[in-house]
Amino acid sequence: MRQSVLQIDPYVATDVDAVATSQTPAAGGEQALTLDGAFASGGVATMDTPRQVSIVSAADDSGRVFLITGTSRKGSQVVEAIVGAAIGTVATVQAFATVTEILVDDDTAGAVSAGIVTVVSTSWYPIDYIRNPVNVGLALTVGAAVADLTVELTLTNLLSRRGNDPLPTVGHHLGSKFKLIYPVVNAIDHDSLVNVTADQSGNVAFPVTALRLVSNAALTTASVFLEVLQAGHRGA
Repeated sequence: MRQSVLQIDPYVATDVDAVATSQTPAAGGEQALTLDGAFASGGVATMDTPRQVSIVSAADDSGRVFLITGTSRKGSQVVEAIVGAAIGTVATVQAFATVTEILVDDDTAGAVSAGIVTVVSTSWYPIDYIRNPVNVGLALTVGAAVADLTVELTLTNLLSRRGNDPLPTVGHHLGSKFKLIYPVVNAIDHDSLVNVTADQSGNVAFPVTALRLVSNAALTTASVFLEVLQAGHRGA
């Protein structure tokens, strides 16, 4: 049997400039955003919980690439490039515990800011889909938290044996660090564990590569937990 507990701790809702307040890079070529948002101190933004970083563009920045550098929930370096929005918001695939630098490859079309999105998730937890039967038991503990939780599944090959976010499709800079753009994992909602607000159990009886716990609304009162227990034996 394999058992684990996935946890999301209290965190705040969307803040469009928690990492970097509104600014307009206009010096030409590669430039760094000033990390001066509410989460920033001494040039480093520290998240309340590991979460995706958003870039908000007031004008059409679809021709720009933003490179976010920081650390993961486990303390290792995280680097991800994202293409700017044609007016609006884009966000990283990976969760950042800290942000140490945000670069843009050239002048932006208008003001930009860096912040956080409301939806927060755990790392992907790998499922041993070779086991027969797969048999994964799930138990959500909401307790006293005011929550809106969903369990997501995926069949995507995450290219990782440790349940981390996927490796970049471009594994090397290939002449430009702005090409480290990550793939989006095809996430599928669990049949019954969707928008859960109270303790609830469920299961997964068919092969999936991984699952994770997602919080759809800010948690302000308490942590929430997803217990995962997989039975079965390997092989047919």
